[in-house]
Amino acid sequence: MPSTVDPSPISLPPAPTTNGAPSPATPTPAPLAPARRRPLLIVTAVFALVGLAVLVYSVLTAGRETTDDAFVEADIVSVQAEVTARVERVLVHSDQPVSAGDVLFALDARELDARAAAAKADLAIAEAEVRAAEAQAQIVEASANGSLDAARAQVEGSAIGVRSAAAQIDTARAAVERARTEVEKTSLDLSRADELLAHQSVSQQEVDHARLADASARAALVSAQAGLTLAEQAERAAHSRVAEARGKLVASAPVNAQVEAVRASVELARARVDAARAALASAELTLSHAVVTAPASGFISKVAPEPGELVSPGQPLAEIVPSQMYVVANYKETQLARLTPGKHADIALDAYPGRHLVGTVASLSGATGARFALLPPDNASGNFVKVVQRVPVRIALAEVPPDLPLRAGLSAEVTVDVR
Repeated sequence: MPSTVDPSPISLPPAPTTNGAPSPATPTPAPLAPARRRPLLIVTAVFALVGLAVLVYSVLTAGRETTDDAFVEADIVSVQAEVTARVERVLVHSDQPVSAGDVLFALDARELDARAAAAKADLAIAEAEVRAAEAQAQIVEASANGSLDAARAQVEGSAIGVRSAAAQIDTARAAVERARTEVEKTSLDLSRADELLAHQSVSQQEVDHARLADASARAALVSAQAGLTLAEQAERAAHSRVAEARGKLVASAPVNAQVEAVRASVELARARVDAARAALASAELTLSHAVVTAPASGFISKVAPEPGELVSPGQPLAEIVPSQMYVVANYKETQLARLTPGKHADIALDAYPGRHLVGTVASLSGATGARFALLPPDNASGNFVKVVQRVPVRIALAEVPPDLPLRAGLSAEVTVDVR
């Protein structure tokens, strides 16, 4: 048969006594009230949830570096005046899209046009001077060479004349000697005839013949002496002509120097032509600056001048914001250990909640942002307080959706996957 449980209470042995006296009963702790246990449970649950959230956040953000110190940037191009002139027309307005080469402003070009015309006239004058110098050089070169050749020929001819005069002198001297010999012969013949006539050995006619022969011989001697004198004078004249010819040759000798001088004048004229061409090119370039065109494509902003306003070189006229943009994220120096170019980046723009862009780390700046400040920090002086520095990181954007127009300066949050 099944056993039955006795419902009677179990009797406990009596508590031990001290000194024979019975001890008091041990008190049993009373259970806590439900109202006092509820706050403890809530605090415990809150700490558990916070710990779980921290754990989940650590798992989700492991291998990622995030910063909210990021902005959309663009390489803004400044349009500046390059000449001093008045604005005739303003052909654009702010926030207008433009393409590279579009005309933005038209300046008054009358003075610049006059300068270009003057430079063109100077070039024409310089070219004419070159042609004149080249012609003069040809004339001088031919004349100098001709004078030199003529002087050389004259020297040669004069030398021949000297030799011819010397030969004539020798001939004249020989004639004088022959005449003297003939005079001596006729003189002897005449003396002999006179002696024979005294002895009646010859006729008077023969004596007369001898006298005539003597007179003729003496006349021939005088003529020969005169011929010798003329030959000597001719020789002296020939020597004079030689000296004169040699003087002309010496004067005509520096032909190369004369030719070099005229050629140098030609080169000088050509250099003036080059200078005039450079001046004309400069004037035409300055004239082209009267039409201000867009150096790049994008949106034009901050259109400054008005028609009639006088502008000067370097004065800003407008700004062009290109459509190609990028993001600059300023990361803390403690986040750069694994942040290298080529890493994938996720960009969230404050202007478009819930929309994200994809990018790639393009480059890291070579210095912190503080180094580019107007007054860089100098930690070597004063009290030093360590501040975590930030380094600009350039993020190249992938294709931007057409319905997500970007504006330079928009705030962003960038997360780079550094795994």
